[in-house]
Amino acid sequence: MIQLDVTTLALMFLALGITSFFVMFLIWRINREMPGVVFWMLGTLLNTTSAIFTLLNALLGWSDGWGPFTSNTASLTANLLVMEGTLRFRNLGSPGRWRYLMLLIPIFVAGSWFFRLDPGLRYMFHDGFTLAFQLISAIAFIWHTSDRQEMAANSMAAFAGVCMSITIGWRLMLAVTGNESVMTGPESTATQWYVFAGANFHVAWIFGLSIACYFRSRQQVMQLAREDALTGLPNRRCIDEKLNQTLLEVHRSGEQFAAILIDVNDFKMVNDRYGHSSGDSLLVEFTGRLRDAVRTSDFAGRYGGDEFLVIARQLESRESLDQLIERLREKLNSELRVPGGTFYVVVSIGAAVCPVDGTSADALLGAADSRMYSDKARQKAKPQTSLSHLKTESQR
Repeated sequence: MIQLDVTTLALMFLALGITSFFVMFLIWRINREMPGVVFWMLGTLLNTTSAIFTLLNALLGWSDGWGPFTSNTASLTANLLVMEGTLRFRNLGSPGRWRYLMLLIPIFVAGSWFFRLDPGLRYMFHDGFTLAFQLISAIAFIWHTSDRQEMAANSMAAFAGVCMSITIGWRLMLAVTGNESVMTGPESTATQWYVFAGANFHVAWIFGLSIACYFRSRQQVMQLAREDALTGLPNRRCIDEKLNQTLLEVHRSGEQFAAILIDVNDFKMVNDRYGHSSGDSLLVEFTGRLRDAVRTSDFAGRYGGDEFLVIARQLESRESLDQLIERLREKLNSELRVPGGTFYVVVSIGAAVCPVDGTSADALLGAADSRMYSDKARQKAKPQTSLSHLKTESQR
């Protein structure tokens, strides 16, 4: 096997470590709220520290195993942070788990010290933990991804993690079997190729993290662009996309669906008397009840102002649609507390069925809007109907 220079490898790994740290630092500066990134940044910093100790040991020839001890301690802690960062990035975080993982750090320090003079035991101790951390990180990147796009975005980081795991497992196997190629420590050919391969796979891993972070950031921006800031429901833009997508799907399947418009009667009364903050509070509470009222197969969004749209699928008959509308009325028509008083909500509802009432978004929305206002007029025409009204705290 070709012999590599330890000092050159240490310098290369140090340069890559410094570059990786600054890359992760910039990602963290741009995406401070993104979970896990700060752990990756600290992990790359410790990996850089490990490379510095390896370089100093190669140049100065530290006695009593101080070089392997400091390098292994920093490396093990770095890989622990990387694993925790990956789990948090994939929303698998747990405060209790991190407290238990912190208990491993004293074990890293003690084990690195006790095995500092025995390359075989040192590699088995270091590589055993590191292999577990790397495999967990690689699997976590592709574990239960939301769609193919997220799988593709995370695949490079996962692939690099698997490659590093293979490299670590190779040296671990040599150490366990007592192969002479690892028994001379940093001067061994196996360790030199381990560092060389690990450094290159580390670069691929950093690229993979950058892609995963970019994808996550882009998804968050797209979500904000399609989400109503007040209620958290899909906004008008998202509604239009969902409605057009549903039209395409039912055109192929022949399925019927309904577009249901819901309006909060006399909502302007709250804004006029108590201000827009009270109106916002009412809409937030109303949204919670709407989420509880719709079926899991249905889609609900804020159409604009005090109007909401429900796209209802899996409708077997007109009777099932009427039952859904009545269920919505029962759930939504009720008192809601607002700052300063109570507002009794009464909704007007209009529904249009595809393809009976139209096969385009404009036709369905136009028909649903017309029927919603007809429903509002009918309610106002009935003298016994309880219309929306305000009740102040002094009137209660």
